[in-house]
Amino acid sequence: MAKKTKKSRFGNPAKASADAATRSANRPSLEARLDRAMESLSPGFVAWLESQSRPDKSIDMSLAILDDFFDMYRMLEPHTDPTHLVPDAVQEVMEVTSHANPLGVLTLRAGVRDYVDYLTQAKLWTGTAEDLEAVQSELARTGVDPAESDWAAEDYEFADVFVPEMTSEEILGTVARTPLWQNTMALLAWIGEGKDVDEFNTPTDATGAAATLVHSGLGLLSDAAKLSTAEDRQAARLALYLEMLDVTGLITFTGSQVHATKPALDPEADDDVIETMRELMGLFIFTVTLAGSDDGEEGEQLEYWQLEMTDWLTQCSSIDPPESAPLIQALADPDSVHPDLLAIAGNIAHWADEGLVTVGEFIEVPPAYRADVVDMLSDDVPVQAVGPGADSTARNLPESD
Repeated sequence: MAKKTKKSRFGNPAKASADAATRSANRPSLEARLDRAMESLSPGFVAWLESQSRPDKSIDMSLAILDDFFDMYRMLEPHTDPTHLVPDAVQEVMEVTSHANPLGVLTLRAGVRDYVDYLTQAKLWTGTAEDLEAVQSELARTGVDPAESDWAAEDYEFADVFVPEMTSEEILGTVARTPLWQNTMALLAWIGEGKDVDEFNTPTDATGAAATLVHSGLGLLSDAAKLSTAEDRQAARLALYLEMLDVTGLITFTGSQVHATKPALDPEADDDVIETMRELMGLFIFTVTLAGSDDGEEGEQLEYWQLEMTDWLTQCSSIDPPESAPLIQALADPDSVHPDLLAIAGNIAHWADEGLVTVGEFIEVPPAYRADVVDMLSDDVPVQAVGPGADSTARNLPESD
């Protein structure tokens, strides 16, 4: 994922991985000693995971993650003490993994974090308090309880967003096929001149309102729908759409009614459609993915979540987008993956549901929305636009043919 950049002590990551995979069966005594130490620690770690209500598949995955981690870690620290991890070596392993496997580093980091949490709670950590804090800071990502750190967005390198050159007609064609837009138009048409709402500004005919939101781009990520009941999913989706339409001024609440604002949107005006879609997209990403409290511990958690999801969004907009298979697997068999990866998969499924990413072999932001990604993020993180349409960022509309 997003990473600080420096020269790796591993050298070639691919060669390092191959070397680790083809080690001789006659391993040095240092490696045998580490294996014996891990064998003595594993039963307690498994019991700790079980106490966290982890399913068997997830526990098996955690043990496999530790094997992979120590295969790389021992290359940097031959005299490995599994109860005292060296912060620089941990960081190096994560950086190398992020280069070789951007998806895998999330699971690796989460698995090692579980192990370090176990050592801490079981009072088995033998290193210094300073080293423990540094290791926890490196591993703190994605909705966990991170230690205090000097995290700053400008310290990280995000994927360049590849922006192709597109005409207004091509962008309009994409907008017309996007579930977020199709559902917006359907809900606005249903609201029309007015519908009754309750004290919470929810239409009294919530079933009828939710029935307009039939368009979806989930596709290969359709297993995400299993993460909640159909009723909860419909209610949450309707609430989100009503909030977005209210913020954009497309609907107005007056007393006990809601009605479509006129003339808030001219569907025949190309620039109006494109600009409204940009605003809806920005609101959706912010509300579903980036919003939250900036105060205290929750704010620290949010920063790391924002970093991860911002990195995903830029990767999905790059010339080298992430493969979809790990996320498809996570949603198809939630018990087999770490909860952090499942959280990422669920959030990206939200994007796919509204057509803001497409899911085939790879997960990609549609070319028509790449410039919007740059505009959305560039004020907060160092995101760069590349490609023939890079100048179309900063909300510069292309000329109509």
